[in-house]
Amino acid sequence: MSEDTGVIGRQLREARERMGLGVAQAAERLHVDETVIDALESGDFQTLGPPVYVRGHLRHYAELIGEPSASGLYESLSQAEPDLTSGPHRPMVPQRPPRRRWPLVLFAALLALAVAAWWASGVKLG
Repeated sequence: MSEDTGVIGRQLREARERMGLGVAQAAERLHVDETVIDALESGDFQTLGPPVYVRGHLRHYAELIGEPSASGLYESLSQAEPDLTSGPHRPMVPQRPPRRRWPLVLFAALLALAVAAWWASGVKLG
């Protein structure tokens, strides 16, 4: 935790306490686990995942407690971080060429013709 993230966390905690909200109440209103609120207030942003998730949690929490400057402060800290929301997230897997299905279709058509010819000839079993 850097000193700047500690400032953000302290600012969030103080604003929540001014509103008279407990950690559990804030988590319930945001529909997140209490560990998310604890991570935000302790400045432990790495546990929340990539910066895109941290920004989202911070923005929603800051709106809830009326402290929009906390979200803006994080934005100024994370300017140099890469944007993980664009670009491929998985290595490209080469595509297999499509299978040729014409032999199967030809077999099914010949089988249908054979059954039709047998039925038309009136052959009886047994």
